[in-house]
Amino acid sequence: MNRMSPHRIVARLALPVILGLSPGIAMGQGNGIFADFVTSKGNFTCQLDYTNAPRMTANFIGLATGQRAWLDLTTGRARTNAFYNGLTFHRIIAGFMNQGGSPNGMGTDGPGYALKNEFSPKLVFDRFGVLAMANSGPNSDGAQFFITVAPFPAGNNTYSIFGRVVSGSNVVYAINQVPTGANDAPLTPVIIQQVSIRRVGTAAQAFNIHAQGLPIVTNLPLGIAALPGQVSLTFSNRQYADNQLFGTANLTGGWTANALGIETAAPVTNRVLQANDAPRKFFRLAQVQYPSSTFAPKTMYGRTLTLTFTSALTNTLTIAFDSAGGGEYTIPPFDPGTVTEYSWTQEPYRGFLWPIYFSGLVPLTANLAFTSNTNGTFKGTFYSDPPFNVSGNFHLTGP
Repeated sequence: MNRMSPHRIVARLALPVILGLSPGIAMGQGNGIFADFVTSKGNFTCQLDYTNAPRMTANFIGLATGQRAWLDLTTGRARTNAFYNGLTFHRIIAGFMNQGGSPNGMGTDGPGYALKNEFSPKLVFDRFGVLAMANSGPNSDGAQFFITVAPFPAGNNTYSIFGRVVSGSNVVYAINQVPTGANDAPLTPVIIQQVSIRRVGTAAQAFNIHAQGLPIVTNLPLGIAALPGQVSLTFSNRQYADNQLFGTANLTGGWTANALGIETAAPVTNRVLQANDAPRKFFRLAQVQYPSSTFAPKTMYGRTLTLTFTSALTNTLTIAFDSAGGGEYTIPPFDPGTVTEYSWTQEPYRGFLWPIYFSGLVPLTANLAFTSNTNGTFKGTFYSDPPFNVSGNFHLTGP
């Protein structure tokens, strides 16, 4: 199953207008919370807006300082080292923005969890130096961020803004001008050597990053029991917890992740079976506990999905999924038909039908962004010749 790599901001703007910001890490910036970036191209400082974007600010501080755990997706370990130190600005578009915060340096990973978007009418992309979270669609913020070098009005209410550059604009601009190659990657790496957080003033000191509803990342103990040809692994599960089982046959080799899904309704599953197919196997369970606002179900079995198109089409497509990976559909005035195959991926705040095949329609991919257990918005593509995009609202019913 393939889909667009996450955290890809697709826009190109004119050359930047620099707004008279002083170079270097400035002193006497007043009260607030500041992020001081030390990079291989020089230093700059951003002021974090903990008043209008408390969740994004808390997340960035927690990652930068190691005060909140994040998930190492290569090993399954919950880690608390400073997340950003040693990473790069992996994607730079001249005249638009500098993007960083990807451990693998390709922009396809993050901290192992997702955050809901956070918007404020007081925070807009109206200038050089706006600091915001990159994402791969609604409610998929994580650790990757970008800094603009020009106004970007198309990003308003799409990307979560949480700060702005207050010194070192010359460094931000210099980073933006480095030569790039494929996928807008710098030909010479621009390294984020360190991100330090400074709190100035009573209010800044009092801001509590642990009181902003962020996900909690932990490793849990596993109970193990041998069965014929299998092993039974048990763990302490909870509602709205995203569990990922990591396994390896060799502690010096790589770990393979197996997503166990998020339980959005009681009762929760606390047991998983694994094949006993190697002389030795090692397992590690990582759990990301979300607040009670995760809605995408683990499966679509027995559910009915109604897509109401508000662009390109005026039809309503209703899909009744069975419990065997298929189903039936109706889309008047066309004849009803069957769902021959589909793939469903659950994420904390959204789900993907990627793709779904019909007996009498061209295939469809759909990204469902949930606002409740039963409703939300969607964007998708019908793969005709040529393909065409659709969007609208959806309603989901079922067990």
